[in-house]
Amino acid sequence: MRRQQIAFFDVDHTISRRATALAFVFVCIRRGYIKPWYLLGAPLLFIAYRLFSVNMEFLYSWSLPVLRGKTRKEMEDVSVEAFNRYIKDRLYPGALREIDKHKENGIRTILATSTPFEAVYPLAQFCGISANDIIATQFAYDGDIFTGKLAGRPVFSSLKSGIIREYVERSGTEIKNCSFYTDSIHDLSLLEVIGHPVAANPDARLRRVALKKGWTIKDFRK
Repeated sequence: MRRQQIAFFDVDHTISRRATALAFVFVCIRRGYIKPWYLLGAPLLFIAYRLFSVNMEFLYSWSLPVLRGKTRKEMEDVSVEAFNRYIKDRLYPGALREIDKHKENGIRTILATSTPFEAVYPLAQFCGISANDIIATQFAYDGDIFTGKLAGRPVFSSLKSGIIREYVERSGTEIKNCSFYTDSIHDLSLLEVIGHPVAANPDARLRRVALKKGWTIKDFRK
């Protein structure tokens, strides 16, 4: 019996030109949930993410408390506005075509990202991907009120790799039947074990590794 194939896609800079979490922050500022000075550190955080190792747990613990007390509905509304205002028109055409091709071929397609679930869900809906097919960082709620904390840890780097490997095992398939698309060197641990690694719009470090290992390199910008 042929085992199920699964295609995992990173989101920021793999499918979207703009960081989904940053778009979420922009809308929070527009709505007065976050003060504008919060963005002063954004360029430094972006450089750190692209060029160095980043402690995602520290970043979330530093940034999320400002949103404590917001309702789940408010967080979802921010995410929808962020997608429509900043993300929808900045999606890579090649990535959308690749996702559609997988779906047409009966290959299960899953978004796997360190971005919070709420911030990436509108993108998933746009791509025809269900909530059950999103692997993302989770906000913690007390009832319907955001606590300012995460439920668990950020889905990032080696933890992201472990979660996806467990997901594949639970699905009854094998890692060799799966593909993973990402732009980031931070996903190297998963790329090294997945059956079909794809460096999509890769950063400079990932491009060097992909060329050395003979991995597929794709430019989704066209």
